[in-house]
Amino acid sequence: MYAVLDQENAITEIHEDNNKGYNILGVSPVLGLEDAANILPEDYALYQSYPNPFNPSTTIKYSIPNSDIVNIKVFDILGREVAVLLNEYKPAGTYNIEFNASRFASGVYFYQLHSGNFVETKKMVLLK
Repeated sequence: MYAVLDQENAITEIHEDNNKGYNILGVSPVLGLEDAANILPEDYALYQSYPNPFNPSTTIKYSIPNSDIVNIKVFDILGREVAVLLNEYKPAGTYNIEFNASRFASGVYFYQLHSGNFVETKKMVLLK
């Protein structure tokens, strides 16, 4: 495989030798590409954990539009706090955090995101 370059070292063609002949693959410029890392969320969001049901761990995704203290807690079916997954300052962005429930019994659990004036709770199921 080899590429044909123009005077500015931009690829204009790619040639592929597959032992049966040559293919010439065209190259087109990339337009409108944005860096996803620079896109900040507009609103708070707490997403459904994945996988759900889970065993023994699940991933919780959340977004915060402003830099702030983020608190994520896990509660059992009776509303008792069983774990604090996060309690720290985070810059605006979208994040994932893993909940490892290997020491917990099977059952329904709730996870809660609290940041600024935003509070949201979702359900997850641990099946062992």
